[in-house]
Parts: sequence; C-alpha cells; structure tokens
Amino acid sequence: METKDKEPKDIKILVIAGNHNFAEAGEIIKELSDVLSNYGLGFKEAVIMPESQRDGIYKVMSYMASGDSFVIVCGGMKEDVSLTRDTVSAVFKRELVRSKDAADLMALVYESEKKAFNPSVEKACYFPEHSFIVPNQNSGISGFYLTEPIFFAAMPLEPKNAVNMFKNHILGKMLGKLGINYFVRLRKYKLFGLKEKEFEILFEKLKKTAECALNYEFSYGEFIVSAALNGVSTQKLNENVKSLDNKVGEIFKDYLYGFDDDELHIVCSYLLKENGIKIAVAESLTGGYISNKLTDLPGASAYFVYGGVVYSDYAKTALLGVDKAVIEKEGAVSDKCAIEMAEKARENAKADIGIAVTGFAGPKTEYDNYPVGTVFIALSSPKVKEVRKYSFSGSRLDVKAYTAKMALFWIYRLISGTPQSLIKT
Repeated sequence: METKDKEPKDIKILVIAGNHNFAEAGEIIKELSDVLSNYGLGFKEAVIMPESQRDGIYKVMSYMASGDSFVIVCGGMKEDVSLTRDTVSAVFKRELVRSKDAADLMALVYESEKKAFNPSVEKACYFPEHSFIVPNQNSGISGFYLTEPIFFAAMPLEPKNAVNMFKNHILGKMLGKLGINYFVRLRKYKLFGLKEKEFEILFEKLKKTAECALNYEFSYGEFIVSAALNGVSTQKLNENVKSLDNKVGEIFKDYLYGFDDDELHIVCSYLLKENGIKIAVAESLTGGYISNKLTDLPGASAYFVYGGVVYSDYAKTALLGVDKAVIEKEGAVSDKCAIEMAEKARENAKADIGIAVTGFAGPKTEYDNYPVGTVFIALSSPKVKEVRKYSFSGSRLDVKAYTAKMALFWIYRLISGTPQSLIKT
C-alpha cells in the first residue's frame, strides 16, 4: 500500500507511572513500539516519569507538544487523579469540560461492578475542550485525543487495555494525519506434526497464493508462520485475514492447531473441558511435564482425572499395573509397554482417554535396547488404541520437550478429528 510522499513527523511517548510502577511503563512503551513498527514508524523519544513530579511532567509535556510532534501519553488518569487532563488543559490553554458519553459509560461500568458512582469520581469525565473521547469499558476511565494544534492522545496506564484503546480508537486517526492509508494486523499460525521437508513444501505452496509477507520460526517440532496483512479499512483488513486463514487451513489442515497467542497445551485443555472428556496420563521419561501442562487451565479438575509419574519398572508394574512379563520380554521402552501404560491409566482412573509416554532421554547406558531419543507414545480410548515410535534429537531436555508436545498434539488430533462416540465411555 502507498503512503504520502513525505517524512513522518516526530512521535513522542510519555508514560506517567503511579507509585513508581516502571515495569508497567516499560511494558506500555514496548507494546506501542511494536504497533508503530508495523507501519515503519518509531518514536523519537520515550520518557517515564512518576506522578509526584508534577512540575517536571508539565515541562516535558510542553516540550513534547511543540512543533509538529505526535504525542502519546499513558498514565496520570485515575478516579482520584486528573494530572494528565489538568496538565493538558494548562499546556494547550483549554478549559476542562464534562463529557456526557464518558460519564454514561463510567456509570455503566461502575454499576456492573457494583461500585458507587458519585460526584468525586465523575471528575474523571472532564476533558480539554474539543477532545475526542476514547471509551474504556475495562475500568470506565476514558482516554481522549486532540487533533489540533498537534495530534495528542492520552490514556490510563492499563498496559494491555491501553494498547487496545490506542489501536481501536486512536491509531486510525493518527495514521490519517501521518498520511498512511492502511491498517496492519500481524497474524500467527501455530502448526505441529510436520517434518521440516514437508513443511517447506507446503510453505512454498502458501507463499505462491498469499498476498503478504510470510515468515516462520521453529521450536520443538512446532512451526509458527507469521504474516503481516494490511487493508485500506478495518473491514478490508478483516476480509484479508479471513482469506489467509482459509488458505492456511486448507494447506495445513492436518497440522494447524491455533492462531496468534494460542498454546498447544491450552488448546488441548479447552477441548477436553468443552467436550466433557476426562483424561488420565502415565509418564515415564517426561517426569510429569504433560500433566503439569494439562493443569494450567483453571477448572482443570473437570477433565484431568489422573497424572502418574511411573519412572521405574517397579512403578509401572506395582503402582500402575503393567504386566511384569511385558517389561521382562519387551522392555520398559517398547510399544507394548506404552500401550499397556495408556490402557491401565485410563481404566484405573475411569477416564475417557489414557495417554502414556516412555523412552530414553539420555545419556546412553549399556542396558538401553534403543538409541537415545527413542520414544513410544500411546493413546487409549474405548474404541481407539494407537502407539507409535519416534526418534527425537537433541539434549535430554530437548527429547523431553519434543515428547510432551507430541503427546499433547495427539490429544488435540484425537479430540478435534474423532467422533465423540469413539472417545467417551
């Protein structure tokens, strides 16, 4: 997309940190920097100041507001703090006036949270004359922006929420003033289960049909494809995102498990919870890693019944119930031991799914019947029983991480692609 042929103006950021909360201030600056970088923009200056330095804030804001600058301010706006609004009023010599829209929204937010909405709180609904209000449905403390004499925007210091307020209500106006006539969105596609060569072939196929820049990264068997999409309007941008989603889904249909910030173990947990499927896990080499991940989601007790670390042969037989003859004949690292571990875990816990892992993470010993990195993963449900052998490379920790992610992907594939009648007891 084209932009007007002129140099971008100076963009400056001021973060006013209450109680010296500089961690939140740094987070805001990074997030805003990431948003601006999508358009090839950056800020000339970023300043963090505590609320207590009122005179200093006035001087910095006066300096930033000079010339043709674009100024973004976060902080100094709370129920009982009107520092930013007062300072802007003084810098631009504009009277503070009540915004009915901001007051109505604040009253609704307070009512939903059963908080008292009184005259002292309503002071947060006064803004410099000719301000455009930026609604805040999170805390009810609205932000605002001015377009003259310079572009000036202010929001409360609510890290993630402030960035969303900026992107949803301020960014478009700011880009228009800068002569940039398109919107940008970064989209990520999370893939698992592909070998590198397989991925490269499919990725090249995607690149031929996608009308945007594509990149990818790889970690423990997972490919993350990143795309920067744009559109002349938010509607067109959303259409372009949907179009690419469909293309990726078609090309990588058997391997795509999520988007953007999705994580494999959270996606699996949601699927288990939403479908009312109960799971039991028997782990050897991963030492509880899979169980730990499956219990990250609040309310995990609704789907997670049992997680057992059966590391030794004794634990596998005496505690889980694996037949000693299987281990004596086939070995603890074998397909038969793995599937029996999965079945015993499911049966003992009266779960719908049992999953088990056993293998050699290293280092090599004289008693190992397979090379280091050999892993067996098994899954058991009333009508589905499967076990596979894998060879993972890398360090001991690498093998454990690969194994855990592959086991989680098995769970995802089973629940997302198998009729419920074959899973639930």
